[in-house]
Amino acid sequence: MAISQMKRISLLFTKSSLDDVLKTIQELESVQFRDLKVQDNWSEALEKDEVVFPTIQISHTSNSNHGVIEGNDALTYLMNKQQHLEATVEKLQEYLPKENTFKLLQHPPITTSYEELEKFGKANVAEGVLKKVNHQINRVHELERNIQSNNEEIERLIKWEKLEIIPAHLEQFSFCRGKVGTIPRTVDNRLYNNFLENNIEVQEIFSNDREYGVVVFYQSSCSIDFDEYLFEPFDYSRKELPKQRVVDLDQENMQLITEKENIIASLQDSKKNLIDLQWQIDYILSIYARQISKNNLLSTLHLVALEGWIEETRILYFIKVMDERFGHSIYIYESETLSDNQDEIPIKLTNHSLIEPFELLTEMYALPKYYEKDPTPVLAPFYFTFFGMMVADLGYGLLLFLGTMLALKIFHLPSVTKRFLKFFNILGVAVAIWGGIYGSFFGYELPFHLISTTSDVMTILVVSVVFGFITVFVGLLASGLQKVRMKKYAEAYNSGFAWCVILLGLLFIAVGMLMPDIRPLFVLGKWVSILNAVGILIVSIIQAKSLSGIGSGLFNLYNISSYIGDLVSFTRLMALGLSGASIASAFNLIVGLFPGTLAKLTIGLVLFILLHAINIFLSLLSGYVHGARLIFVEFFGKFYEGGGKPFQPLKASEKYIKVITKN
Repeated sequence: MAISQMKRISLLFTKSSLDDVLKTIQELESVQFRDLKVQDNWSEALEKDEVVFPTIQISHTSNSNHGVIEGNDALTYLMNKQQHLEATVEKLQEYLPKENTFKLLQHPPITTSYEELEKFGKANVAEGVLKKVNHQINRVHELERNIQSNNEEIERLIKWEKLEIIPAHLEQFSFCRGKVGTIPRTVDNRLYNNFLENNIEVQEIFSNDREYGVVVFYQSSCSIDFDEYLFEPFDYSRKELPKQRVVDLDQENMQLITEKENIIASLQDSKKNLIDLQWQIDYILSIYARQISKNNLLSTLHLVALEGWIEETRILYFIKVMDERFGHSIYIYESETLSDNQDEIPIKLTNHSLIEPFELLTEMYALPKYYEKDPTPVLAPFYFTFFGMMVADLGYGLLLFLGTMLALKIFHLPSVTKRFLKFFNILGVAVAIWGGIYGSFFGYELPFHLISTTSDVMTILVVSVVFGFITVFVGLLASGLQKVRMKKYAEAYNSGFAWCVILLGLLFIAVGMLMPDIRPLFVLGKWVSILNAVGILIVSIIQAKSLSGIGSGLFNLYNISSYIGDLVSFTRLMALGLSGASIASAFNLIVGLFPGTLAKLTIGLVLFILLHAINIFLSLLSGYVHGARLIFVEFFGKFYEGGGKPFQPLKASEKYIKVITKN
């Protein structure tokens, strides 16, 4: 239960086998590359042009082109291809039947081996799928535009269904003229009435609240200013009557709608096409990861050098696989990490399954440096206790435990979500335990309890402070032990061990004052505290090699006020626990005010569920936030530095498809 031990591994192999080596490393998911160009021994060689970066290149095949793309153009090509695939996936998902979240989470993830993913990607099956799907989607959009255009034209022509003459035919008359068009309707109809007063024949085709549609006949010798009446000619140049055009457009729309529905039905049955596209995206992203990793390597004309980090437990299997596949064409050298820059070594935490969920807290704050100890096994029992005290309800705890356990059993969840649910599943036990201790079940007081939230408030306060004292003490002890490992013995005493003894002395003084029968404990505590306070001053002077060190020693002793503040912070364990219990009890009182059994079992039950759901959410949120605050400030603040970088080996993309890793 600690930080996984790492080893540095160096590989030297022929340039011709570069891509195959990278594929094997990606398949094994064991090695995180070092950037060779920033290493002193390699950077000098790079500056002298003794080594160069391996060429980033991919084979590119299309219907019209075949060749090799190199450098940044290759990376850009891969990203463009991935984005094109992603865009098509997003479009296709709009047509697939929507499954509710509950059923969706019950489907197991699609899994494959690395070899199958590579085989599928090379076959380029998705290229044909991509073209087919995009053609279908583009055709649907085209049909929708045509249908919309036809509907707009139908809307424009439907008003002229009673028109029995084609506007173009009016131009054939010799002794009279004719026009078809509209005149705006006004409040007093003055425009239209004035228009009728001309020496003309007007046939009204339609009228609505905005305009009149008319056919106008007048003698050729007449001169009429149609613009004066805001006359708008009917723009229609087709040879059939408007009503026939409407019929034709309706029939055309029916054909277009049928074609559209057939294509959409085909798209809705394209689940396999979606999976093929998703496979191809993971394949493309895996290629991209391999190609961009070449920036961390260096090569000569014939050889390539690679360095990286690998877990100690994985190195034998790694060497075995590489030897089986490449034999004498690859040289592998492993070395210890003692001489390396400790800050550079990546971190992977390895803990028991019960402790592992609490790694969320460590990662939220910061991963440890390689020379530090993993604080997760130590913080887990503290956070378990703090969270339980702050929520402290047997009903809430059982609900949290059973709810998260069912979700973990029933649903196939992403690893991040699963880890989060495991975290709260364990915390549900803590809440239930402390709920039993306090005798609280959904705000109701149980007939049995060890501590009462109503009559034992001072006891809960003392328990909270005691837990605070233990937390601070363990933090200071961890600080001392860490400084000893780093061979900083003076700091180990001044910032760790001395304060542990001083706090113990102060505890003895407090116990001795409260219990006169053990008065010697008071004297022992007093002298232990005084001697270690003096010890801090002496060690500070020795460390500074002058009397000026007494200043830093006195400042160190002034920190006793901060430790008092730390202990006061732990009173929130009592405050949040009591407030949650009081709120739950108040909600029960409100529900109990409903008259009659029927009201309580209907409206009262709904209100009970709603109010307790709010209280559960607020209690869990408060416990999560304030518990983390106590760990980060009062515990980690005493010894933990953090700042490690996570272990990120070269691996295949798993954005959509889960790739099974060989052990």
